[in-house]
Amino acid sequence: MVSSRSNPAPGPEHATLLSLPGLATGIPAPPPASLDPFLDAAALCFARHGIKRTSVQDVARELRVNRATVYRQIGNVDQQVRLLLARDLHRLLASLPGALSGATGPEAIVELLDAIVTYAREHPVLVKVLADEADLIGPFLVSDMPDLVGRVAAAITPLLDAAMAGGLLARRDPVVVAEWVVRLGVSLILAPPPGDLSRFIAELLVPALSPHEENT
Repeated sequence: MVSSRSNPAPGPEHATLLSLPGLATGIPAPPPASLDPFLDAAALCFARHGIKRTSVQDVARELRVNRATVYRQIGNVDQQVRLLLARDLHRLLASLPGALSGATGPEAIVELLDAIVTYAREHPVLVKVLADEADLIGPFLVSDMPDLVGRVAAAITPLLDAAMAGGLLARRDPVVVAEWVVRLGVSLILAPPPGDLSRFIAELLVPALSPHEENT
């Protein structure tokens, strides 16, 4: 027999469902804070010269230390890029709860994607890469992006599942939704849409994830 039920209205008990608990555990661990001066110097060099034209010596010169010290602390340029990515991913995740502005449900997902894409598009190193070293993007997408997408999606999945169980999001396969959200974010970083980013994301995402009365 067909009956209808309404999803519960989000209440105080659901307020933290989209506040990213434990999300950082799904991505590579951040490097220790003691490496920040080295990574800051590397980031300055990458933004100034580009990744391909930066050497360990450039970073050493920026820090006014010898090349061996830089290499011992953060390795070669490829290792520096990976450490910088891990550090800045965790910094981004730490900033996201504040970006939610009390939003819940699909609107929170929209705000999260908006904040992530905006952060990435304004990152000085990515700005330099997209402007002058776009040829690096392809190899990264092939070699590293699948693992990164998988890690972040796996971390997001329990978050989405909890929000769905709490009636904040429509009940869908959280694994698929997590993959979809992460891949959408990557595409928006690499090819941002014209006009207002938040409105663009919300146009299809909000209807797709809005909880509604379901027949059972």
